[in-house]
Amino acid sequence: MSETKLKIGILGASGYTGAELVRLLVRHPDVEIALLTADRHAGKSMGDVFPHLARLALPDMVSIADANWSMVDFIFCCLPHATTQKVIASLPESLKVCDLSADFRLRDVATYAQWYGGEHQAPELQKQAVYGLTEAYRDDIASARLVAATRQDVT
Repeated sequence: MSETKLKIGILGASGYTGAELVRLLVRHPDVEIALLTADRHAGKSMGDVFPHLARLALPDMVSIADANWSMVDFIFCCLPHATTQKVIASLPESLKVCDLSADFRLRDVATYAQWYGGEHQAPELQKQAVYGLTEAYRDDIASARLVAATRQDVT
């Protein structure tokens, strides 16, 4: 175990994906969950929303607008589809992000519009996103700012 833990933020912590990620990450010896966001549940603890997580020492949830980005090294984005694009585009460029939504899964913006029925709100980020399959993109992932946890490389 390293002496310095990676400080993690989870956007959308009050949703199913966010809560499951919290449950998994609290067990990791090199991770500290330093930030949890949930706009509708801002000010609440994870235990208020998910009683099975009440015993965990976690920060209270805050709104994205009130998040202190300087306290995290890495962000997991667990927001609903079509929400993630604008949020990630507004984050400090120094933050590395793993997106668990569908917003960055298609490389081509025209294909995205065709499949999802609307223009992508962060096309420059969509083109930069690296698919999180380490067997195929290990080197790209290591240097990427944005990793798409799900992707179809359709052009």
